[in-house]
Amino acid sequence: MSQVLTTASHQWATRPDDQRFLSLADLHASVKSRKQQSWTATPPVSELRVVTPGEDTIGIELLDPTHGEKRIVKPTHFAFGQLAQYASAPAAYLRKLPAELAAINLQWGLEHGAMRDDALILAQSNGSDVLRAMTSTSYGRIWDHQVVEAVQKVNTDGRWKIPAASYSTTHPKRATTLYASDRDVFIFLVDDSHPIEIPGEEEPKFRGFMTWNSEVGAAVFGLTTFLYDRVCDNRMIWGATNIQELRIRHTGGAPERFAYEGAKYLNKYSNEATGQIVDQIVKAKRVEPELESKDSDGISGWLQKRGFSKAVAKGSVDAMVSEGRDGRDLWSIISGVTAYARTITHTDERVTLESKAGKLMDLAA
Repeated sequence: MSQVLTTASHQWATRPDDQRFLSLADLHASVKSRKQQSWTATPPVSELRVVTPGEDTIGIELLDPTHGEKRIVKPTHFAFGQLAQYASAPAAYLRKLPAELAAINLQWGLEHGAMRDDALILAQSNGSDVLRAMTSTSYGRIWDHQVVEAVQKVNTDGRWKIPAASYSTTHPKRATTLYASDRDVFIFLVDDSHPIEIPGEEEPKFRGFMTWNSEVGAAVFGLTTFLYDRVCDNRMIWGATNIQELRIRHTGGAPERFAYEGAKYLNKYSNEATGQIVDQIVKAKRVEPELESKDSDGISGWLQKRGFSKAVAKGSVDAMVSEGRDGRDLWSIISGVTAYARTITHTDERVTLESKAGKLMDLAA
């Protein structure tokens, strides 16, 4: 039923010091300042001018509508990839060329083979001018500072903390789990002061969540909540269970959906009493589904009647059995479905299945 979550460990192992923050306040100040310095434009792609303002440097000349003047914005590494995509040119190849030659290829592509006729430009001006993103005009931007603010709102009492580490006093930046780069933000926090005692389980559980976002198109908004046993110094999360995940693509309605669904879900999860969580699980353990037979076929058939495909139902039952559960109670079956969902590599399919598994908990209400 439980598993090891490695996402936070990967973040911990790969982030440089300048992307690490010691508090939510510091993280918010950084991404908020970035947003305040940013501006947008929607120019026709064919009218963009690729220039070489310096040796081995490429820039895009365009009008900054906020100040009514032309600027030369230099793309970040990530934005260069988006620019190359718009020009229908291979970014990896262009990076190897001298700047002037790369600029010629980009200019030709933007004028003659552009992926779209117009683009939504996100730039930042703070002493220098930077091209941060080049996306479609239908891109629905969820700002990184909005995600941090949503976390701050549910943590006014300070219950959510950076997980403890043996070296946190001597190397606090190494121990932190609050990150932001020019392309994203990532937060991992736990509530280790309120253990959750679940009947039938040997050790108490604790609550944790991870949330992430990219305002430049590098990733969707995501929120994962879970119960866990412990967090290692390398930020491996052990004994994770009751895993729920929400993802929001940056489409036209994304900002509104985040405000209504993402922030609302985080607030609900944060304010949910530990007793409520235990009650839900205990009730699910007491519910005995009406099966046509007590074997695997009976459980599979029960799932199929509730909208699960034959393949998913069989996979869920196999996963349940491999975890040593007999399927006689609702919690065992739900655990089997979520265990099977974690084997699915395609994110949308996995999240959809996890959501359906979560809805089965309503049968224990």
